[in-house]
Amino acid sequence: MDYDTEIKNLRNSMLELKIIFTILILIVIGFFAVKFILGFMEEARIKKIKEGWYVEVKIENLKVRKEPDRNSAILKEAKNGEVFKVDDYENHNGNYWYHIEYEKERWGWIANPLGDEYLNDENNPEDIKSPTIKFFDKIYYVDSIDDINYDHLEVKDDKPGVKVTHKVYHEVDETEGKDQYWILYIATDAVGKTTKKVQKVEFNKRPDESKVLDFSKLEEDRK
Repeated sequence: MDYDTEIKNLRNSMLELKIIFTILILIVIGFFAVKFILGFMEEARIKKIKEGWYVEVKIENLKVRKEPDRNSAILKEAKNGEVFKVDDYENHNGNYWYHIEYEKERWGWIANPLGDEYLNDENNPEDIKSPTIKFFDKIYYVDSIDDINYDHLEVKDDKPGVKVTHKVYHEVDETEGKDQYWILYIATDAVGKTTKKVQKVEFNKRPDESKVLDFSKLEEDRK
């Protein structure tokens, strides 16, 4: 093989490498371009869903079923963070089932059981739930009855406008001859649905008896 042929073959090889390299670059660029476009389309889809009534999944592998029944056929397992358009719901003794579009023009049911927070219900045209009250300490310590506030409470509802009030009850522990106090929190939402929860409270300053209720009334008031 003469020198000119070797040079020609080398140039051809380099040209082939350049072509291969260019194709690889185009493939990489195309991959990221498609990924960007799909991401943009997904963002637009989610934004559109959030303009109306939707639910957001808060746990992993929440089952979407054919009917609002836990024994119904499974259509899909929804992932944490997914959002779905809603057009209806059913209340089964406090267990809420939402009718969702889990894929384009495909509908199924997803559940938010009583006492659990599997889903966030957003933009619901109806106020379907009662408020929830949470506190994280067994006893609420406060200086005086006039200093009671709700900073230690976590109060939630599916609509704004929840109002919290309270009543304090006095009990005498006959075994130890000791005064005990209990506080009943009452959360009322904008349509009048209420939730009540009781917590033991201890004061540094003994409350005036005119500001507390007899412990015997607590059971009736908490109903």
